[in-house]
Parts: sequence; C-alpha cells; structure tokens
Amino acid sequence: MAQEAGFWLFHIPNIMLAAAIYTLLGRYILSLMFPADSDKVVWRVFKQITDPILNAVRMVTPAIVPPPLLNLFAIIWLLLLRVAFYFLIRSLGLLPIVPGASS
Repeated sequence: MAQEAGFWLFHIPNIMLAAAIYTLLGRYILSLMFPADSDKVVWRVFKQITDPILNAVRMVTPAIVPPPLLNLFAIIWLLLLRVAFYFLIRSLGLLPIVPGASS
C-alpha cells in the first residue's frame, strides 16, 4: 500500500507539471499564428488555461522580461520545478520502483 502511495505521490504532480508545460508550449506556438487579441476559440481556450500560470510566473520573473517572452520563461520555470520535484521525491525515498529493474 505504501508503494502505491509513492507511485501516485510522484506521478500525479509530475503529469500535471508536464501538462502545464505542453499547454504553455502550445500557447507559444499559437501566439506565432494569432494576434494577441484574436477571437478564435482555440486561442481563447489556451489563454484561459495558461493565464493563471503566466500571472504566477510574472511574480517571480524580473519585470524587464517582455510579455511575449514570459511564456518561454514560464516553460523554463516549470521545467526546473519538475526537476526539483523529482529530486525531492527521490531524496525522501518515495520514488516508485520499477519491478525487475536493477538499481
């Protein structure tokens, strides 16, 4: 049972961080195709999903970073957070063990 808890404790946040990174990457690619004030549905959905993330990133990113590059900084911050999360889980000994794999 403890192994299952370690499995979900690692994978759920890891998958959520990965989804946020890929969504931000999708917004960046769409920003190359659509203007910032576009009324296309796909653009509005990506903006609604990623705006809270970008607002949080704006707090930790220097103000000199222009708004178009904030998306790339958000991707970098989330990648660093994902790596830090991996090492935290590993240091706590909660990293899931793959059956049959040698360590």
